[in-house]
Amino acid sequence: MRGSVTFGLGQAVVVAIAGSLAAACGGGAAGGGTGGNAGAAAGSGDAAGGMSGGAGQSATGGGAGFGIGGASAGATTGQAGAGSGGSPTGGSGGAGAARPSAGCGAANPPASGTYLLTVDGAQREYILTLPDGYDGTHPYRLVLAFHGHMYTAASVADGGPPGSGPYYGIQSESSNSTIFVAPQAIGSGWSASDLDFVNAMVGQLEAQLCVDEARIFATGFSMGAIMTITIGCGEGDVFRAIAAMSGEISGSCSGNHPIAYWASHGMSDPTIAFADGAAARDKFASIDGCASTTGAPDANGCVAYQGCAAGEPVVWCPFDGVHEPPPFAGPAIWSFLSQF
Repeated sequence: MRGSVTFGLGQAVVVAIAGSLAAACGGGAAGGGTGGNAGAAAGSGDAAGGMSGGAGQSATGGGAGFGIGGASAGATTGQAGAGSGGSPTGGSGGAGAARPSAGCGAANPPASGTYLLTVDGAQREYILTLPDGYDGTHPYRLVLAFHGHMYTAASVADGGPPGSGPYYGIQSESSNSTIFVAPQAIGSGWSASDLDFVNAMVGQLEAQLCVDEARIFATGFSMGAIMTITIGCGEGDVFRAIAAMSGEISGSCSGNHPIAYWASHGMSDPTIAFADGAAARDKFASIDGCASTTGAPDANGCVAYQGCAAGEPVVWCPFDGVHEPPPFAGPAIWSFLSQF
């Protein structure tokens, strides 16, 4: 839940962020489309359920899909592309009205760059990347992308290891429809105390830029995925959906506000156990009221759970890999987020 955090307005600065590279590196973006995941089903012992894709892509491998497409570039925010599929057995997202933030129409909005923000007496930093041709009267999706323990905000924004392009390969899929932000941890780790920073940063962005407050998302890898899951546990009233790559629940997850959930995990992950990633998936499936069954896997092996609360799908993407983002991260995550 968003708290009352006092913060100062960010000021553009030039900051060099150095980070050491971990041994685990992600693969290049491949597979998946920008419309929606094809119909899903049993992977790593899961039974079957279905999520069909948009842009005319039909469900494959069985399983009815909800047939929601990604928002097309240049379309009014929240207008989903046409999709094929059957009944909404995997949960439904759908387009809703945009909620323009106070920053819509603001004079002198910030440009892309690195900004500082004082939160709880500490100076915090984030990198802002605006769409080309940013329109200060158009409400944009907002994606916060969190770096892993051995990485930095700069590596996320630049697309260096372990990503597969800027913002984990998601930015290139977004067709200039989204504002992206890469927050920087103090040191290299994230914790629940960073929720104050997250709330202050979102509040500042909403005040300075034209943000669709109904479409704020978080994603991250490793420690960044743990932070993403922490947001899902406590900020479901602020964030519409989250996408966690190789994460787990840190501490308790006492929140009960439904939130759309996508997650991937390497089945041979030696750093964060596959079972711990599955436990986080199960927690959000419970929060979202999903059944224990899924549909047939899509081309990437992702499965969608059945019976979830309307608009709160849960998608699980186990893959043959170690501690790394999946090679299909960018297209698959964008396909998931863009349905909202």
